[in-house]
Amino acid sequence: MSNGIGRRSFLQLLGMGLGQAATLVQVANAEDRLSLERFREAERAAIEKHVAEFMDAYEVPGVSVAMARYGRLQLAAGFGWADRDAEIPVEPRHQFRIASVSKPITSMMIFRLIEDGQLQLTDRPFAEERLLASLLDELELPDEKRTQIQAIQIQHLLEHTSGGWGNKVHDPMFTWEALHLDHRELIRYTLETFPLLDEPGTTFRYSNFGYCVLGRVIEAVTTISYEQAVRKHLLQPAGVEQMTLGGRRKAERKPEEVCYYGQKGQKESPYARLMHVTRMDAHGGWIASPSQLVRLMLHVDGFDEPKDLLTANSIATMTTPSEVEPSYAKGWNVNEAGNWWHIGSFNGGAGILVRTSDRFCWAILVNTRSHEPEFTSDLDRLGWKIRRAVKRWPEV
Repeated sequence: MSNGIGRRSFLQLLGMGLGQAATLVQVANAEDRLSLERFREAERAAIEKHVAEFMDAYEVPGVSVAMARYGRLQLAAGFGWADRDAEIPVEPRHQFRIASVSKPITSMMIFRLIEDGQLQLTDRPFAEERLLASLLDELELPDEKRTQIQAIQIQHLLEHTSGGWGNKVHDPMFTWEALHLDHRELIRYTLETFPLLDEPGTTFRYSNFGYCVLGRVIEAVTTISYEQAVRKHLLQPAGVEQMTLGGRRKAERKPEEVCYYGQKGQKESPYARLMHVTRMDAHGGWIASPSQLVRLMLHVDGFDEPKDLLTANSIATMTTPSEVEPSYAKGWNVNEAGNWWHIGSFNGGAGILVRTSDRFCWAILVNTRSHEPEFTSDLDRLGWKIRRAVKRWPEV
């Protein structure tokens, strides 16, 4: 494992403006100070063992971990390869696709707009002209179908209870015939092609498309792009400057972005036409390093330090489970212990972001995705194993 700035990264810095380069150096240096070298030998060995076992079990090329305790980042470490062919090791600054860990980010943004008085949970996107009603107005639909769609509220979209468009069958975001459509065209296509299966608010169906709609709601209210709005209202106030949306092709990787890998026996490519990552923006499009995710999380974790970007009331509402699915709130999985988390997984990548009730927060990102039954559960367990491996946390 290497924690310094490698030759490739140094050459990339030369092509940047001095301000951007200086920012990357500062971030890299800050993360370097949080490496495994800070921990006692037995703790360091235990962490490395847990990560190695996970990587070996699931043929994972690279893993990156960041962990905070009591509002302060304590650990940032990389393992394995960011680029296997070029033998570039994972370093804490490397960015990964975060897949559905993007959904909590979209939820945070919605609640910022609610606090600003620009949205309400009961707003109905397809019934209000200032939001997305025009997309529905353009379609020739039976009155019953139109009325059903108009009944969908912001809260339903956040909770995956819109009444349809689940990811199990005919996920609109991955429908082959619609991959060439932009967001608004895709919404029109989906409203016309895939009828709702249930009345809004009655059934939980995990929906990538529902969060795509939320992204367009954010754009309608802010009059800027979804990415720009998140940067302005969330990332910059939280001191997170490097997060961005990813691209589909390998050639579109950002300067500090890892390579992604399929697995033996799996017929899925991380760079296939299906992986329209930029269009996934609000439900799965972000790339980030684990420490960037943790820094953002610390500003919406409901604890005193650092200061949250949302009010206590907003955070409580955001993390209150829906009436039809007790394990899912509004952009977050939740449990009775007061922990929140979200897992992301798609071709070539997976990750998890966790906030615990006793003031820990961590993010783990990997550059492959296994279909083995325990892969997701073991990714979740890995964070808990790393936490338990540390008996005495060093001073920052």
